[in-house]
Amino acid sequence: MNEPLPPSAPPSIHTPPPGARFMNGLRWVLFALLVVLAISSTVGYALSRRPATNPTKHGAATVTYQCPMHPSYTSDRPGECPICGMTLEPVTIGAQGQTQAAGEPEGDVPGLTSVHVTPDRQQLIGVRFARVERSPLGGELELVGFVTPDESALERVQIRVSGWVRRLYVNQTGQAVKTGQPLLTIYSPELFQTEQEFLIEQGGVADSMGHGPPSGAAAQRLRLLQVPDEEIQRLQRERKAVTELPLRSPVDGTVLERGVVEGQYVGADTPLLTVADLTRVWVMADLYEMDFTRVKVGDRARFTADALVGRAFDARVQFVYPTVSNETRTLKARLALDNRDGALRPGMYGRVRVLGRAAMALSVPSEAVVNTGEHSYVFVAHAGGNFEPRLVWTGMPEGDRVQVLRGLAEGDTVVASSTFLMDSESRLKAAVAGLGAQPALRAPEAP
Repeated sequence: MNEPLPPSAPPSIHTPPPGARFMNGLRWVLFALLVVLAISSTVGYALSRRPATNPTKHGAATVTYQCPMHPSYTSDRPGECPICGMTLEPVTIGAQGQTQAAGEPEGDVPGLTSVHVTPDRQQLIGVRFARVERSPLGGELELVGFVTPDESALERVQIRVSGWVRRLYVNQTGQAVKTGQPLLTIYSPELFQTEQEFLIEQGGVADSMGHGPPSGAAAQRLRLLQVPDEEIQRLQRERKAVTELPLRSPVDGTVLERGVVEGQYVGADTPLLTVADLTRVWVMADLYEMDFTRVKVGDRARFTADALVGRAFDARVQFVYPTVSNETRTLKARLALDNRDGALRPGMYGRVRVLGRAAMALSVPSEAVVNTGEHSYVFVAHAGGNFEPRLVWTGMPEGDRVQVLRGLAEGDTVVASSTFLMDSESRLKAAVAGLGAQPALRAPEAP
């Protein structure tokens, strides 16, 4: 008879399930691989951040040579650019394709910093370059001028007595008159009485018939009252005082001012008429403060009036006035022009081109200079598409160029167009760098 089998013992709770040992070993292997990968990446990053002792022998950076004026041309050896002949400058090209000239300055303009613009982007935004060179400046200066009467040829018709205007022969200003032509007649009781005294005084004088100049107190008084000599000679000859004294034109000219009308009472200080000889006129040119030193007495000049197309008048600077107008901040330079044909009329406007003394000076295109009112600066182009903002001090302008007194040297290359875009990017880069800067730590103060 067979005996029953004893019941099997229950499984222990510490016995691992099937396959547990394999999974545990796999877990340790994966952990070890992750540790190795982390260490290798850290070491690789540290090696990449370490500067290369010889860039030409590493794959991360190489040295090439590039033309500052034509960034598209590069060479692996020093020399000259075959396009413009400029000396090639060394450029370091990094692993990301960016270029940076060795020892590139950041610029000295407050609020700006140097920027890098690739050749493709330069072409896209239309960057043009210009060289700082010596050119003749101060040779020509164009000013605005207007025609005025010659002040030395003005004649004022006036008499030093009071009275009434009886007849006026000049009907309007601008009327041409001849020498000796009657302009008006004036009645003056004071003058009539003086003429009577003259006749009484000359009654017993031997020269009363017109032989020799009249003499005596009355004759002297007539001269002091500005009575014309021909009227005194008429009195001496005809021995008759008149109630109306005619005043005649002293020169051939044009009546510019008429201050009286018929029947008007005038005093000794009343200006009656002004006559100008316009056979010679002046041209007054406005000279701005920045151009004061460029115009001298004796400089050759040429005046062209807008109303006289195709005609020019050559002259020389006759006088430069010493005072500056408070309203326009200009002073006047004067030319004297022959006008015997009467082509030039007072009040005409035109242009005065002064041919001064040209001198060689450093200059750049005017559009290359950025003027903020406080500073003037340019963007100097370096090799590899790097542009440095640099302060400059400018002098006299000449056409489309401006003189450079300080800040640049002959042969430097500056940006001649798209300076606004360069300025905007430089300011943005400087602002971002300023925001990212950390404040310096300060040692705690002793209590």
